Amino acid sequence: MRASDIPARIRYDSQAGIPRQIAPSGIGFGPGAFRVAVAAEDAAAARDLLSDVEIRPSRRRPLLRAIAIVVLVSFVLVWVPGVIGALGALFGSPR
Repeated sequence: MRASDIPARIRYDSQAGIPRQIAPSGIGFGPGAFRVAVAAEDAAAARDLLSDVEIRPSRRRPLLRAIAIVVLVSFVLVWVPGVIGALGALFGSPR
């Protein structure tokens, strides 16, 4: 848009309610949509530009997602009272 001298505002709306700026990269919190706002007199030119865009499928990173989830869950569980003692007992940690 800017390269074609069409002033535009672009906003990302996440369906999960997590702003794109703070969502961890690679984990993916569901699909979202980009909204493009232009002035009414530039709407036809903007539609022409956007109609020529090739949509590429997103890359999935299941290993990165799994690691991030394990780290996140581990971090949260450390703060739950009794979890560290239960894990020590489960894995046979000496007292």
